[in-house]
Amino acid sequence: MDGSWKDRLIVALRGAEKIVVLGVGNPDQGDDGAGPRCAERLKRRLRASAGARVLVIDAREVPENHTGAIRAFGPDLTVIVDAAAGGRAPGAIFIVDRDKIADDGLSTHTISLAGLVRYLKEDIGCNVLVLGIQPGAIEFGVGRKALSAPVDRSVKKLAAVLTKRLTPGSGFSPA
Repeated sequence: MDGSWKDRLIVALRGAEKIVVLGVGNPDQGDDGAGPRCAERLKRRLRASAGARVLVIDAREVPENHTGAIRAFGPDLTVIVDAAAGGRAPGAIFIVDRDKIADDGLSTHTISLAGLVRYLKEDIGCNVLVLGIQPGAIEFGVGRKALSAPVDRSVKKLAAVLTKRLTPGSGFSPA
């Protein structure tokens, strides 16, 4: 299972010249903060090395607020990183099948993930890959909550894989 998400990510990246990485979730709710934490980590690691080919956005729970920036950037691919319940062990990274994303609006985000994916594909015209990280615990409360150990390890692993694949000279080559 581990190799399949990496393989699909590598194939998707290989065919894209401009890429958005969108971290989605609420860092105040425990493991739901996996997406934003991955975006923060990726921003620190990439810095200016990816140049104008990569845009990393910490969208938190309002990804729709960033659609204008995504449209202006004009990506070929948007990689969404989000905590997702997939019936796996906490911290498991997996590809979320776009056809199985609920469109009922029940999430920690103000727009459904299905609606966001549909908008990115149909209105902006980019491919979309959704990477889910299975949460261990989503806690409601005030203040930034720490990620559980397995989710934190997976965030670090995913950020490392993305850094390697998005840094020029380290495995990333545009189409």
